[in-house]
Amino acid sequence: MIKTFDVATIRKDFPIFETGIAYLDSANTSQRPRQVTGAMMEYFEKFNSNIHRSAYHIAEEATAHYEATREKVRDFINAASTKEIVYTRGTTESINLVAYSWGRKHIQQGDLIVLTLLEHHSNIVPWQILAAEKGAKIEYVDIDERGELRLDQFHKLLERSPRLVAFGQVSNALRTVHQHRRAGMRLLRLQRAQDARADRRRNPVRPA
Repeated sequence: MIKTFDVATIRKDFPIFETGIAYLDSANTSQRPRQVTGAMMEYFEKFNSNIHRSAYHIAEEATAHYEATREKVRDFINAASTKEIVYTRGTTESINLVAYSWGRKHIQQGDLIVLTLLEHHSNIVPWQILAAEKGAKIEYVDIDERGELRLDQFHKLLERSPRLVAFGQVSNALRTVHQHRRAGMRLLRLQRAQDARADRRRNPVRPA
């Protein structure tokens, strides 16, 4: 586990920062470190082929590399199985996947969904569509004069037993870093609080 966050060392992994720019749009398009671009070039130059579909050598090699990433992710988040790892193209697609799979099955008429006023629209619109479709209600946690979430309001909403709570760790609008640990400890008394390093076996995702 990382003990300190060495920004200077991490920046060296990203060639684009050698140009001297300051990049603040990572939530939209994240920059790739050398490890990622290097792995991509290795794939394109050495075993560019379809995975899971072809029986020739480089296709088998591509499949092995692809599946090996699932094991790395499984180990990193302490999941019980690689079958719990689902790849999507980004956070927006992931939120929509949850909304239109888990949400359509488990959100019912009259259920409460809790969001915050600091959410990106990608973490608002899917829930609005789902709420309208199911007859659920959305409540938003307000912010104080410092741009931080009002935890008193958040805790009161939790006492109403919401079916789903969704909030980001950092606001893309105000750059507010949410007190996710304090909020999470209260929220996940129903299900253990999530640490900075997710742990799927300590904090399994179960339908409410």
